[in-house]
Amino acid sequence: MDKTQSFLKKKKRSFIIITSITLVLVLIVAVLGVKIAYNIPWNYDMTATRLFTLSEQSLTVIDSLTEPVQIGAVYSAGTEEMMVESLLDEYDQASELISVEYIDAVKEPSKLARYNLDLAAVPNGSIIVKMGDHYKLISSDSLFATSSEGQNTFSGEQQITGALRFVSSSDMPVVYVTTGHSETNPDEKLTVAMTNMGLAMYDMKPLNLQQTSKVPEDADIVIMMNPVEDISERELELYKEYLKTGGGLLLCTDAVTNTNSVQLPNLNALCNSFGLDITNNYVVEEDQNNHLSVSPMYLVPDMGAHEITQQIGIQELQVALPIARGIGTVEYDSSTIKHEMLLASSEKSWARIDMANGSAIKTEGDKDGPIPLAYAVTISNVAWGNEAARVVVIGDTTFATDGNIEFQGNNDLWMNSLNWIEGARQNEVISAKVIGGNSLIIRGTDFVRLAAICVGVIPLICFAAALAVWMLRRNQ
Repeated sequence: MDKTQSFLKKKKRSFIIITSITLVLVLIVAVLGVKIAYNIPWNYDMTATRLFTLSEQSLTVIDSLTEPVQIGAVYSAGTEEMMVESLLDEYDQASELISVEYIDAVKEPSKLARYNLDLAAVPNGSIIVKMGDHYKLISSDSLFATSSEGQNTFSGEQQITGALRFVSSSDMPVVYVTTGHSETNPDEKLTVAMTNMGLAMYDMKPLNLQQTSKVPEDADIVIMMNPVEDISERELELYKEYLKTGGGLLLCTDAVTNTNSVQLPNLNALCNSFGLDITNNYVVEEDQNNHLSVSPMYLVPDMGAHEITQQIGIQELQVALPIARGIGTVEYDSSTIKHEMLLASSEKSWARIDMANGSAIKTEGDKDGPIPLAYAVTISNVAWGNEAARVVVIGDTTFATDGNIEFQGNNDLWMNSLNWIEGARQNEVISAKVIGGNSLIIRGTDFVRLAAICVGVIPLICFAAALAVWMLRRNQ
C-alpha cells in the first residue's frame, strides 16, 4: 500500500513538473512568436481592392527618387487614421529615401516648424510631403470621398504618389485649357479633373487663341472642353499648324439637343482634317446593359482595345457618358492618319440626327448603332519633319465634370487620354480605391492583442479545460 501511494505521489509530482515546464515553454514560445511577428516588417493585405498595397506606378515613382523625402502626418496623439497609417507604413518600407513621422501640431510645434511651410496653420489630418525646398500639403478631405454610386473611396495612394511626383519633378508637361468660346469652366465644373491633373504633374495654363498669334511653343497638350461658340478661321489654321508640329489635342464636345442649325463648322473642319466629324446628334441606348437605369441617354459604352481603355477593362470598370454625341468619320488619308475607336454604343442603340424630331423612339431618319463615341487619332508628320500628333475626341464633356468623374472608370478615361496624348505616360493613373465591407487589416497594437489571444490565450484555455477534465475524472 505504501509503495502504491509512493508511486502515485511520484507520478503526480512528475505530471505537475512536466505540465509546469510545458506551460512555461508554451508561454515563452507564444511571447517570442508574437514579438518576432510584430517586429518583422511583413503584412498581408486582405482587402478586395488592395487598399494598402502600393501599385507598380507608385513603386516606379519611388524608385525614381534621388533625394530624401520627408512625410509628416499631422495628427493629435491618439487620433491617427488607421488606413492612412497603414498606407504610410508601406511608403516608409518601400525606400530608404522616404521617412515618415507623426506630428502633434499642438504638443510638438518645433517638429512642424522644421518643414518651413508658408502657412498660418496646418489642419489636423493633413499630410506633408517634402523634398528639399519643394513641398505638397494633402488635406484630410482629399483622402476620403463618397462616389456617385454611394461607395466610400480612399485616395491615399493617389494623393501621396501624386505629391511625390510633384516634389521630385523637374519637368512638367504643359497643358493649355482653351477659353473664349464659352467652354465648360474648369474652375467651376472641372475642379476634380484639374486636381487630378495636378497630382499627375501637369502644368495647367489658360489659352485664348483670339488674343495670341499662335499656340504657345511649350504646349504639350491643348484641351477644348465643349466650346459652344465656334473657333474662327484664323484659329482653325493656327490649330492645324500646331498639330503639324506634333502637338496634342483633347476635344470633348456635347450634343446640342434642341436645334438643327449648323454647329461649329470651323471646329468640325479641324476634325475633318484628321478624318473625324462632329456633326450634331445624340445617342439613345436600348440595351439595358449599356446604359444607367436613370436614362437610356446615360450611356455605358463598350470599350475598344486601346492603351487608353485597356486598363479600364482589365479592372472591370465602366465608363458613363451622359447625353453623348456620336463621332463620325469622313474621307481621310489612311497612310498618314490612324483612327482607333475608344468607345461605342451597342448594336441596339441609335443616333438622333434630326434634332427637331421629338419622338422618344427610333424613327426612320435615325442612324442605327453601334455608334462610335470616342476616337484616338495619330497623325503622321513625317512630311514636315516632326513627330506625330496625337488627338483624342470624345462626344461628351459631362463625364469629366464634378460629380460624374468619380464614377468608376471616368477619371481613368480622362487621365489615360491625357497620358496617351502626352506620349510616354500611358500607365501612370492611380485610381481611388473602394473601401469594401469584406476587408480586414489588423496592424499595430490590435495585431499584438489578436496574436496574443490566438497564440496564447486560446491554447491556454483549451489546456486548462483539458486539465480540469483530467483532474475531475482522476478524483472520481
